[in-house]
Amino acid sequence: MRSAAIHLMVHRCLFSLVPSAAIWLGVAAKAIELPRAIQAAETPLQEAWRTDPRTAGTPWPKLMPVADGTRPREACPQLLSAALESLAVFCPARGQVLLDFKRLKAVETRYDTWGVAYWIATALGQAIRDPSPQPGAGQSGPAASLQEICLGGVLLGQAPGLRAAAPRARLSPAFTAYPARLNGSQGTPAQRSYALLTGLGATASDCSEGAMASLAEGRVPDPEGLKAVAINGADRSMGGGALDEALNALCMPRPPLGCPRRLPPYRGRTNP
Repeated sequence: MRSAAIHLMVHRCLFSLVPSAAIWLGVAAKAIELPRAIQAAETPLQEAWRTDPRTAGTPWPKLMPVADGTRPREACPQLLSAALESLAVFCPARGQVLLDFKRLKAVETRYDTWGVAYWIATALGQAIRDPSPQPGAGQSGPAASLQEICLGGVLLGQAPGLRAAAPRARLSPAFTAYPARLNGSQGTPAQRSYALLTGLGATASDCSEGAMASLAEGRVPDPEGLKAVAINGADRSMGGGALDEALNALCMPRPPLGCPRRLPPYRGRTNP
């Protein structure tokens, strides 16, 4: 009898906790709900990730926000290569893309979904470039940053329905991503823009380590295109000529590079 009474008491206590638990779970779920622009960017980028031969068999990195007042780079201390000012980074220890929701909202206001997609794609480029980083492995400095942008550009180019509002706006997020003092570590605005155009398929270059190392030194196969980007920038007149052609072309076939561009095959320790 006593045992039955105790059992009934425990049952009632547990039942009384259910509403609280449900409320807590609802709040937790709501807290990590992705904003509209991030959802709109994630869906086509995930499709590109799923269909490219390089990443087709690789789990999609979950997109996660960082706490208010924290930068993504601060939330992943072991990620030494990323700039503190980055609005999205891939954290190898977590296998996640960490996002600064507050600052991405400002990017959305200025550049719409395309600007948000640029940052997510660049973080995915970090995951693709070196999925299991080790000290001293692979590139570092501006060449590494430019390659991440380029690889992200490949995904952007494959993402169905994901386009900038106008041709000129395609370069804006890359051109304005970092302050000038970071040009030495993240590439100049023109170099970042050229790397993005390369991933999208609008230059004569590719996303290989060698090509991005050359870009970091200002050497590219179509120097007029790089010069045009540097002169006209993201928020100025297009200026015609080489930049006009690059901005208006979704992708330009340049054998052996076809359209859309594909991620280069992995040559490292393990397949990402």
